[in-house]
Amino acid sequence: LLLACLLLAALPASASPTLAPIDQAHTFAQVRQGEQIHTLLVVKLGAAELAAIDLSTASGLHSADAFDVIAGFDAAALDRLAREPQGVRSYPLAGLLGVGPRGLAHIAAGTNYPAHGAEVGMDEAFLFPKLSEAGGPRSQVAAAPGTLLDYEVEVCARFDRELRSAADFDAARKGFFLCGDFSDRATLVRNINLKNPASGDGFADAKSGPDRFPSGALLVVPRDWKTFLQGVTIATHVDGEQRQQAKAGDMIKDLRAIVSETLSGAGERTWSYAGGRIPMVARQAIGTESAVLTGTGDGVVFKEPEPAVIEAVM
Repeated sequence: LLLACLLLAALPASASPTLAPIDQAHTFAQVRQGEQIHTLLVVKLGAAELAAIDLSTASGLHSADAFDVIAGFDAAALDRLAREPQGVRSYPLAGLLGVGPRGLAHIAAGTNYPAHGAEVGMDEAFLFPKLSEAGGPRSQVAAAPGTLLDYEVEVCARFDRELRSAADFDAARKGFFLCGDFSDRATLVRNINLKNPASGDGFADAKSGPDRFPSGALLVVPRDWKTFLQGVTIATHVDGEQRQQAKAGDMIKDLRAIVSETLSGAGERTWSYAGGRIPMVARQAIGTESAVLTGTGDGVVFKEPEPAVIEAVM
């Protein structure tokens, strides 16, 4: 089974994609040109292409990590470029790269939206590690025989610096992007801790592996991350049919709480994975190579059975 995944904007196909206003956020993208990756400041978004200023050409900086290039421009400089654009070029959306970080270990939140918790029979948000390489905005997800593959759209976050404390989080530039958290529900059912589902045990096995972490093509760095997320809606469409829709402001644990909980449990908490136990982070820090997956809304395939189904099975 191969599922095609497209992550460009959290909008239905019939809607016109729009950028966050400059007074709220700066939006970035990346393209490969020859052997180099160029980081772009996006000034206009269309249905098939975007208009952008090449920050790599302007600065002479090229990096797979967009934040390495963005660091050369403060907010005022980005404002000037966006409001008085020079050297603007058009880039096809089909050529954009994924803006996820380059590491393999990430932090994920489970049942972090009340409606999703209700549909799967959970009333508590919890964390778990996800071990996957970030893919691109157009991806194929392979499922072996026996896999019960499920989709989840999420708001993901990454940072321009290593986080060792809440103060580091507050000082960091925060980049948000759409991502997919694909899950094998068959593996989850076999490995979940039924006595304590909120332990997160079983989720790392079910959600890790190749192809399970496609990432979007737009990295949004807001001036005020909490205010920005209040206006974000994420949605999933399957063959044109809407399956999920959620407001990012409805998260139970917000991004700061997820980071704080991860750091406070570093060196102490572990989760089951591949027959052993692993920590969320390898040291008392969240590195720039890791992302935070903040949770998904309701509308996934996996749901708590109705009472009639449970009665029939019993």
